[in-house]
Amino acid sequence: MEGEKPLVLIADDDADIRSILRVKLEAEGLRVEEAQDGQDAIDKSKREHPALIVMDVRMPVMSGTEAVAIIKSDPNLRDIRIVFLSNFGEEDEINAWLDQKYAKELGAMDYMKKSEDLPKIVAKIKQLLNA
Repeated sequence: MEGEKPLVLIADDDADIRSILRVKLEAEGLRVEEAQDGQDAIDKSKREHPALIVMDVRMPVMSGTEAVAIIKSDPNLRDIRIVFLSNFGEEDEINAWLDQKYAKELGAMDYMKKSEDLPKIVAKIKQLLNA
């Protein structure tokens, strides 16, 4: 709808992360939906067609990378922008680099570390919405 605020889908198995991001993004004038795993993100994407998905990488039921592969292979969903939000680089640098490379190959626009400053994460989401 014209003039409607962009919808952001936050897909993360951590309810606290989803809640914090929801509050911050809604304060910036965005609409927000939440998903608790990759399969939930796919289902909600089909119903809501968000402008952007903020996707955790490692989740139960279905990982974020699996979900992105499915979303990007669906002609009705492939135009949805996706950014990964994860703990890249905080535990195992080698696996983090592989995950980052794989995420970009799958079609994610970017990735952000959960440990980054919250205002920086929100600013990056807003920038990606305008991309």
